[in-house]
Amino acid sequence: MRNEDALVKQDPDTEAGLRHRSHKGLPVALRIIAPIVRLMSRVLFKEHFRGSQNIPASGPAILVANHVSVVDPLAMAGYVWQAGRLPQFLIKDAVFKVAIVGSAMRVCRQVPVTRGSAQALKSLSAAIKILHEGGVIVVYPEGTVTRQKEFWPMRAKTGVGRIALELPDVPIIPIWQDGAQKVWNHHTGKKSFFPRKITRIVAGEPLDLSTERALPEAVAMRAITDSIMNVITEGVGVLRNAAPPEVPPSLPTSEAL
Repeated sequence: MRNEDALVKQDPDTEAGLRHRSHKGLPVALRIIAPIVRLMSRVLFKEHFRGSQNIPASGPAILVANHVSVVDPLAMAGYVWQAGRLPQFLIKDAVFKVAIVGSAMRVCRQVPVTRGSAQALKSLSAAIKILHEGGVIVVYPEGTVTRQKEFWPMRAKTGVGRIALELPDVPIIPIWQDGAQKVWNHHTGKKSFFPRKITRIVAGEPLDLSTERALPEAVAMRAITDSIMNVITEGVGVLRNAAPPEVPPSLPTSEAL
């Protein structure tokens, strides 16, 4: 197993070190809401962030992360915001139906996803449009909080592979995280907000997926997705100083997104 310095070649992140990145030009509503989300993450977590300089300072990027808790998007949003970019998540459509929260999601330009349906393809189209406009999308390819024991990454759906094939020049940044499940355990329903729990988030370097892209389309989508998740799983293992399970379980659901 490689150590963390082999996966991420930089010092721990500080917001001072990333001050050259700007959020100028954002709508007023976004400039108000985003710092509030950033504060919520700091209140909830002891943040240990690394590798955010691997997120491009400008231009489109696909950030692909494992999903350990319903609250980890707060930390992930703070992480990407600290890197000087506006994260646009692909989020379950049910969130958009919740009063106030749904309105906030729309103001923050997040993308609703209807899992396992033809509507999922519309979500992919919306994500591709954001990337064409130079934005940053955050994808949780597992489709939900992992069902794996001990919150290891599980087999992912292939929507991210489809996006990667559609936009071969857009960098794909693997991100691995661990710790938010100690705040909100999706498996047991247990919540523990205080004292604050450590959450670790690390972005790796952009991936070279040229070999996978050269395969037939259906095979390529699965190969791209698996290659990304393998890197993420290895990263989680480094964070935990533990060997990951050999074979992540498959999901008995659509692989569209």
